[in-house]
Amino acid sequence: MNAARPATAPRVVRLCLWCVVAVVVEVGLYLSYRGHDARFHWFTHFFVGSAVALVVMSVVALRTRRPVPVPLVWLLVGHLFAMLPDLAFTSGHVAHQTWMDVFLGHVSSHFVPGRNVTWYLVFLAATACYLVVLDRLRPRQ
Repeated sequence: MNAARPATAPRVVRLCLWCVVAVVVEVGLYLSYRGHDARFHWFTHFFVGSAVALVVMSVVALRTRRPVPVPLVWLLVGHLFAMLPDLAFTSGHVAHQTWMDVFLGHVSSHFVPGRNVTWYLVFLAATACYLVVLDRLRPRQ
């Protein structure tokens, strides 16, 4: 029993470090929207990107029969992909255009009826989907 502990501890520490990195990056991203209605823009792209990441995570978990590694990093990558046009705007002043919707509906996602409430519900549904997949992967006793 003690022989398994040393191998598990570094793995848990790595997982915790990835979680801390993801949270710190998300806080930094939120603060980067300070002058641009952060609550609206950051949350829109977070909910959209994370919801897509959760669906991808569900598919990957079903295909591999294992939970995805470092799930918060998957959510972070989904969020970063959804907000790439904003990063282009802040770094190079590239104006928003409709073609930017290839980044998970970057422009049109702001015009969905219900706005962030709708995206929050989509995010919750995607989270529920991933949790159902994880429950199905769990060995039954």
